[in-house]
Amino acid sequence: MSVFQPPTRTPRLERILLNPLRERFPDVVFGTLRSRGNPELECVIVAEPQQKVTPISQYVRLRCSVWVRRDDGTGDLDASHDLAGRIELYLTGLWPPTPIISIEHDSGPVRMTDENGCNYSYLILLLQTETV
Repeated sequence: MSVFQPPTRTPRLERILLNPLRERFPDVVFGTLRSRGNPELECVIVAEPQQKVTPISQYVRLRCSVWVRRDDGTGDLDASHDLAGRIELYLTGLWPPTPIISIEHDSGPVRMTDENGCNYSYLILLLQTETV
């Protein structure tokens, strides 16, 4: 006897999280792509669906890249780690908006360097979400 697996799809979580993040951190430019203007404070989030947890829920890794740029264009790593930590604290303390079930720390923040040699912080959060 086989078990019926309902067809599901993962909702786009970035647009669910962007507005609360923009409201909480109004000085930070949030998006799903890098800003061409290289703003002083920037956070790029990308949600990557992972394996199923149950027939109707799924893990999603949320990649957060956080830049704090100095006037000379270099990255302030301490400040970007601090901002990444505040973003993580906000998201993990948030009552998750539907369809997100939970938000937990996965890894980071770690030091990264972009193609321009600017240091930034990279953080991954693990979300469990309902599928539709």
